[in-house]
Formats: sequence, structure tokens, C-alpha cells
Amino acid sequence: MYSKVTSNLNWGRNTKIYSKVLFPKNIKEIKTLIKKDNFIFTGNSRSFGDNSINSKLIISTKNLKNILNYDKKKGLINVESGTLLSEILETILADGWILPLMPGSKYVSVGGIIANNVHGKNSKKNQLKYHVKEIRVLLENGKIIDCSRNKNKKVFDLTLGGFGLTGMIISAKIKLKKIKSSQISQKIISFDSYKIFFEIINKIKNYEYSVIWINSFGKNKISGLLYLGDHEKKGGKNITTYSGDKKLNFFNYFILKTLTQNYYLIKILNYFYYIYSKNFFKKKIHWNQFFFPQDKYKNFNEIYGEEGFIQFQFCVSENFLIDTLNEISIFFEINKIHSSFVVLKKFDEKGKYLNFSGKGISVSMDIPINKHYKKLKMFLNNLIIKKKIRINFSKDSLVTYDYTKTINGYKQFKKELYSLNKTRKLKSLFSQRSKL
Repeated sequence: MYSKVTSNLNWGRNTKIYSKVLFPKNIKEIKTLIKKDNFIFTGNSRSFGDNSINSKLIISTKNLKNILNYDKKKGLINVESGTLLSEILETILADGWILPLMPGSKYVSVGGIIANNVHGKNSKKNQLKYHVKEIRVLLENGKIIDCSRNKNKKVFDLTLGGFGLTGMIISAKIKLKKIKSSQISQKIISFDSYKIFFEIINKIKNYEYSVIWINSFGKNKISGLLYLGDHEKKGGKNITTYSGDKKLNFFNYFILKTLTQNYYLIKILNYFYYIYSKNFFKKKIHWNQFFFPQDKYKNFNEIYGEEGFIQFQFCVSENFLIDTLNEISIFFEINKIHSSFVVLKKFDEKGKYLNFSGKGISVSMDIPINKHYKKLKMFLNNLIIKKKIRINFSKDSLVTYDYTKTINGYKQFKKELYSLNKTRKLKSLFSQRSKL
């Protein structure tokens, strides 16, 4: 077992707190560590928020990455929780299988995506919970529980989207998706008004995958690109390899850092990307480029500087989308704050406890942290309370208890956690901030 002390504990690099991180080799070593009274588990530390950060001790599952079983005929794979999605894809793509749902990066762990019940580009059933068949969980008292929708269902439901507060996910069995080709047939539709935006989002239901990139918004105006995709139906070679994933060189790092941290330059960059993409997009695209464009540079998060950035995601009804984005735009303009990356998604998902759910439009923003951060936190907290907006807690690092306590499912989630782990040794900055 080895350890390190570090302050960069999540992908957003937005939580500056030094903590000890331990890397046990097996379950036996982990059982020894959980005798302590204040700790949390983490996977590959790719979370945007602070739900896998503890100020005293963080136990990493990086060394638990074995593929326990892979049924090529039935499309079932059982893996240890430290396994990365990239490692699973390298195994299954050649056999005509793909993960049924993927978040924005393939360098995240299986345990992490389950603990956060991640969403992706799926147009239907856009929650990981639909595709996880079984999980094995190590409770804080050392007991190991196998659970599914039919066995120990309460623990299963609590753990999927439980932010790591039920225990350590040892392993998981996932149902894979059969494909004829890993290549994606892509269609891009541009829009430059809310009228066109609301018309074209109805096309989403006809495609397997969809996501909306926003070029600009505010003053009752919006422009962007709707990305639609399906796996190639004709079949062909299932490409397992992917090229281009590397670290930024000094020149690219300097350019991107300059652009993403400047209120005016990022607007210019987005405009040229908008013009180029809508006119020169590829009709057939590599799966890696379609699902994981931001993985192109493995240290992409560093371009936001030492203070890092926050990713803020919320769901707002279609009726309040324009007013909400207008209000955000006005605040951004006054304080010269910007989001370097804005993504929208038509959203209609049900969920228990604190899972991200709701009906309407999901809005996700990457916001660099600057001198106005305290003002930004206050503004966003007031906004979500005033407009009764549901946020994605799995990416959050700034919402206060005043908001969290009002969410449907909060009291039940807290009650069930105490029922499962009476000593409550599992703690994170998120759980403490939320008084869970």
C-alpha cells in the first residue's frame, strides 16, 4: 500500500484542501483501513464536485481493476470498481459490444459512475441505473453485501447515486449494448433562436444519442448546434483503438488557458467553432471523438489555472429555460464571468433520493473560478432556490444546505443512510456540507 498527500482531489481542481490518499492493494487492506472513523472512497478522482473528498483520509480503488467475468454471448461484464471505462471498451468493442451509457470521459472508474448514477448522451433511459444488474458493496462495518433489484434492493437503490456514502463498491455486473459498428453516423443541426431550438429538439427521440452545444445565450437569444447520432447500421469493423489522447504541449496549453480565462476571447472562439462545425462536420465519426471529445487532451482541466473551475448542472422546465438563461447571462455580463463550455440536453428522468432527475432541459456549464467566485456562489444558490431548479449533486461543490434540505428525497435518503451505517464513518465534504 502506498500513499500521497495532495490538494488536487477532483477534476475541477476547485477544492483546495490537503488530504491523505491511500492506495490499498486488496479488500483485506481496505477492511483494515475502514476501522478509522472518518474517510471516503474515490476511484480515478475525476469527479467535478467534492463527493469523493474527505479532509482526513481518502481511500482509492485504483488497484482494484480486474475483469472478473465477461460473457461475450450474453453481453454481461463483471468488473472491479477501480476499472476504467477505457479499459472495458478495449475489451468489448472488438466483440461487437459497447457500454450502454457513457459520461463525458472514459477515464472514470466503474465505482465512480455507479456512485453518481451518471448520465450521458442517450436519448432514452439516460441513467446508468437502467444498465447495472448487480453490485457488491463493502459496508463501513466490514460486511460485504451482494445486491440487485431483486436482492437487498434497498442497498442497491441507495448505492446507485448514493455518492459513495453507503460503502465501497467492490464490483459490478453491467449489461452491455450490442452494436453492428462502433462508428457513429452523425447529424448536426444549427439553430440561432429559441423558436428553432424548441422545434428541433423534438427530433431527438428518433436518434440513439443527442446533445446540444451552446455558442451563445442571453437577451432572449440563443445559438448552437444539436448533435444527433446513431451507430452505423451496415456493420463493419468495430474499432477498439483511439488516437489523439495526449497531454497538452506548452504552446496549446498557453493558447487554451488564455482563451478559456478571458470573457471576450472565449466568445470569439465559440463563434468560430460554431461556424466551422455547422458547415464542415463529418457524417461518420469515430466513437471516441463522438462520446469523449474532451478526452483529446488528458490534462484539459489544467487550462483553467490554479483556481480551477466548477461544473454546474441543473434541470429547468422548458417554460422557464429562457428566463433562467437570461438571468444567468445578465449576471455573467455584469461580473465578466463566463462559461467556457455550455451543454444542453432534453431531459426526462425519474429518480430516488438525491439522484439528478426532472423533466425539461438539462443545462451544464463549466465556469472558471475567478475573483468573483463568492458572488457567483451566492447568485447560483439564490437562483436555484427562487426558480425551484433541480441540480446535479454528483457534480456540485457549492450548493448550501438551505437548498439541499428542501429537495424531495433528502430526508428519506438521510434516514436510510443512518439505518444502513449507524456509525456514519463514511464522510465527504459534500455529505458534511449537506448535513447527511
